Amino acid sequence: MRLPVRTFTTVLSATALSCLASLFLVAPAHAGIGGDTTDGGYGARVEVHLSGDVSQAHVASVPGPPPMCWWENLSNTMLDSEKVDTSDPKAVQKYYDEDVRPWLTGHAATGVLAMPSFEQFQDAIRRKKAGEDITWYALQIREGSIGGDYEDEAYAGNVRDMASACGTEARNGPYGPVLLSWQAFPTGNPPAPAVDPEDLAEYAYEVMDLKRPTLDWNPHLASADDATLVNLPTWLWTEDPAAVEERQVTAEAAGISVTVTAQPNGMTVSTPVGGTDCSAAQARTAYAPGVDQSSACVYTFPIGSFAYAGGFPVDATTGWQATWTSNVGEGGDLEAKVMNATTNIPVIEVQSRVSNIS
Repeated sequence: MRLPVRTFTTVLSATALSCLASLFLVAPAHAGIGGDTTDGGYGARVEVHLSGDVSQAHVASVPGPPPMCWWENLSNTMLDSEKVDTSDPKAVQKYYDEDVRPWLTGHAATGVLAMPSFEQFQDAIRRKKAGEDITWYALQIREGSIGGDYEDEAYAGNVRDMASACGTEARNGPYGPVLLSWQAFPTGNPPAPAVDPEDLAEYAYEVMDLKRPTLDWNPHLASADDATLVNLPTWLWTEDPAAVEERQVTAEAAGISVTVTAQPNGMTVSTPVGGTDCSAAQARTAYAPGVDQSSACVYTFPIGSFAYAGGFPVDATTGWQATWTSNVGEGGDLEAKVMNATTNIPVIEVQSRVSNIS
């Protein structure tokens, strides 16, 4: 089953260029759609396509995966909120030469690597003169999207992966690669926000339709309020077999595809007078004449439930272990989950009277 596309918006305040360190960061994946300016700041949106065992209720309520990086109109990040026509390459170059470049000296000189070269400014001017509708955008990176520091062995590779994901280039610098953070793109069509595969996998797991293990049982005496009997093995099984069956969701966003597979590890049954553990296969086995009792989830109630209005509250708990794979080679385990349900089961005693002994 394929659900309609859901677009998620994360509102993020604009980052001032005075925080120059933010220009040199990075992130991996590819994108969904571009961002937009909202009343609360800048909204970076990630399109997610879902298929498989998806809960539409969860899709409507669970926040989507956050973007790792996105491109924002340069006007939102200018120093001192200065407004420059970002569709005018000459005006942007003048702003850079007069207001930004003078700050990129000394310890901050590496910041020049994050800025367009003279040739790139001239190319944008030529494109504009040729009639192309372009706008200058600034790269934004979600805090924490790239771990470690330039001395880490994997740092350079991570930065280059981020450059590929975000639609930019990484330039070698004295402290490791630096991302080109200003670029001119067709107006309204910058590279889409990138998403981390693991973030996407965690989201897919959150919207997975894991069923609660409500129970049916046998004996089920309709003449006695659906009661079962004391000291007689009672079969217990999930009303919906999917509550103890493999579940799977595939999520696609920004060129990344992840598949999350959750496996049930059985069902624990607890009552006020005892309980039992059953395998997932046993928990799916409904009573039917001729079915071997050893294949079922069975519990024998030692006493009646007369002290409990409506019957014993029988708690069923299922545990889930989930793994994920992706089209970019990443994958692994996700945090285990537990699903619970309580079913009231009346239990009665049946008295036998012997009236004749021969």
